Amino acid sequence: MNIGFIGIGQMGRWMVEHLLKAGYNLTMFDTNPDATISFKDARTASSIKELGAKSDIVILMLPNSPIVESVVTGDNGLFRSMKPGGIIIDMSSSYVLSTKKLSQKAASTGLTFVDAPVSGGVKGAKAGTLTIMVGAQKEVYLKVLPILKTMGKTVNLIGETGSGHALKAINNYLSATSLYATTEAAILLKKLNIDLDIALETINQSSGQSFSTHYKFPTFVLPRSFNSGFSLDLILKDVKMVNDISRDLHIPVFLAGSVEQIYKAASISGDHNQDHTEIVTFLENITSVQLNRE
Repeated sequence: MNIGFIGIGQMGRWMVEHLLKAGYNLTMFDTNPDATISFKDARTASSIKELGAKSDIVILMLPNSPIVESVVTGDNGLFRSMKPGGIIIDMSSSYVLSTKKLSQKAASTGLTFVDAPVSGGVKGAKAGTLTIMVGAQKEVYLKVLPILKTMGKTVNLIGETGSGHALKAINNYLSATSLYATTEAAILLKKLNIDLDIALETINQSSGQSFSTHYKFPTFVLPRSFNSGFSLDLILKDVKMVNDISRDLHIPVFLAGSVEQIYKAASISGDHNQDHTEIVTFLENITSVQLNRE
């Protein structure tokens, strides 16, 4: 089986490493030629067209839906270059309704389009412990499962194509909301001179606990490292996507609109490419309260 991989970025490079270690025949392509230099055991394609022609399965790890669409539907894209029977696995954080349309177009060319977005960030990609949310028919899921298991610890079939991208966006909206709510709570606690370590220990045995209280605050916020490996702009993109979904489905989501505006303000006012955990510094600057250990 010949596998193609497009998008050798911060996460893609580690995913490629795991595929190579598993012994897959791999061909890579990235618009930045330097991204592929360090891989000795993989072939490099000079174009998307060349990669598609050589691959039975192509994995995409790209920034957004418009780029995914151009890679697969362009004049020299995968829909034109891959042989019928091929499978495209989009592991990017793409928009669910775009994914559904691409799946229909793929089928008309004899190809299968699968969505398999990930959660776990750069650290999860490096460790091979990503959570992978798959949207596909069950028989296709079972076919690609061994490949996905080389990159992730938890690989779940969520539903039909598009389901994985929908769940990824909604999961990250919940994550963003929880982190900001925890930040507001921590600011109040700090202002009341309550020790944050003791407060978190107690909350984590109470009904207010979350991934933010168990992991993000102790690991990235209180030590002031802010190095989770997932940027604020990326989580903002996912929150915005939830609002886009709600608009397209005519379903109101009142809180998501506020969360998007909060993260958008933090993005505009903060440093370029700040970590998503730096939403904390946005509220610190407004309140003049710093959430550091004393």
